[in-house]
Amino acid sequence: MSMLDWASLRRKADFGGETPAKIAVPVQEKPRKSAVSLALGGGAARGWSHIGVLRALDEAGIEISMIAGTSIGALVGGCYLAGKLDELEDFARSLTKRKVFGLLDLHLGGSGLFGGMKLTARMQEHLKGVTFDDLPKPFVCVASEIRTGHEIWLSSGSLITAMRASYALPGVFEPVKCNKRVLVDGALVNPVPVSVCRAYEQPLVVAVNLHYDLFGRAAVLRHSALDDVEAKPSEQQSEREARLGITGVMIEAFNIIQDRISRARLAGDPPDLSLQPKLGHIGLTEFHRADELIRIGYDATMAHLNELERLQRVFV
Repeated sequence: MSMLDWASLRRKADFGGETPAKIAVPVQEKPRKSAVSLALGGGAARGWSHIGVLRALDEAGIEISMIAGTSIGALVGGCYLAGKLDELEDFARSLTKRKVFGLLDLHLGGSGLFGGMKLTARMQEHLKGVTFDDLPKPFVCVASEIRTGHEIWLSSGSLITAMRASYALPGVFEPVKCNKRVLVDGALVNPVPVSVCRAYEQPLVVAVNLHYDLFGRAAVLRHSALDDVEAKPSEQQSEREARLGITGVMIEAFNIIQDRISRARLAGDPPDLSLQPKLGHIGLTEFHRADELIRIGYDATMAHLNELERLQRVFV
């Protein structure tokens, strides 16, 4: 027997009598991963950071199973699922202080300082006629009913109407009349809507909380009731108070309410992962700082990417 024949027999023996060409190589399946449901919180201008969060998730190839959004979170989440995130990002990055002011239609006789119709007209350019049924994944906008205090979950009908209702900040934007209800900003009742995702039986819920670093834990302070003439406020306090007008006072008050409600609700129904972009240095009305906000949201998400991918494997 030649050396060539002997080598051939050895190969057949090694593979159980079969030649290597006939051996089926097992295909290794990729580990299964759970899709992620997002609870996008309110926060006015700080909500542009949601764009950065979504960009990071897309870049990492993380599948999103549903989105629940409150206020600006509803606006960004709705545009994302409607395939209009590029247009929203272009709009956000184009804003200057002058352009922001130009979008506000003063409405002194109504239920809010601004009617919001100029903003609605901009949305109509890209989302006219779009309904929840047109979206590829479940989407819920959270609003509040002004007469009863009910938490309203909008998940059908006009996408624009639902988003408008969710961000109708009381005293600033006109309430939205919808199906015989008068609706305002959902942050009054559910600033970071984790509970919505839970109700939809989502296994892995990621919250994006835009208020985490604004105030810190609630405190009770003993304080002296000195008049302003006697008191000596710090330079930082003086600068902040100088920026407050009527609208500023309303927004700052709403900011406190939103922060305290979100802390209470998240303590009772925590997400599986909470993304908390550091946004305390950016005001609620500074919509012209979109570049910075989007970058902060992107970086905060990328910093937690390993933990998020670990959770995806756990919650399969």
